[in-house]
Amino acid sequence: MKIHLNREQAAVEGEMNIEMLKKYIAYARAKCGPRLSEKSAAKLGHKYVMMRTSAREHEHDSNKRLSIPITVRQLESIVRISESLAKMRLEPFTTDADVEESLRLFQVSTLESAMSGSLAGVEGLTALEDQEEVRKVERQLKQ
Repeated sequence: MKIHLNREQAAVEGEMNIEMLKKYIAYARAKCGPRLSEKSAAKLGHKYVMMRTSAREHEHDSNKRLSIPITVRQLESIVRISESLAKMRLEPFTTDADVEESLRLFQVSTLESAMSGSLAGVEGLTALEDQEEVRKVERQLKQ
């Protein structure tokens, strides 16, 4: 039954067809290069310091030495996420909302996992004692 093949789909409000989406993405790549605004940069810097302090307190409270789960490399990725969010709207600068969303994404994807221990085995987010134990086992296996 091919009765539905030739029928045009009614566009749902807010949806783009594939061709328009491809053109939008190409335009955004070519013409839009948003940067962190001064206000967003200050907010992100403040949050970065707070997250590092929180990670240190967690280490102290749990009596387990964990690698600090937020580094400059991760800060740079948060900046890139913020800029990507602004790029989707074709904005020249990031907003506080972009920074908040990128921090939220980082929080749920990385920090909560690291604090709960579910990132065990991931380099840089594993307890130092566990990392040493893994190295010992690897050395024994190589012999």
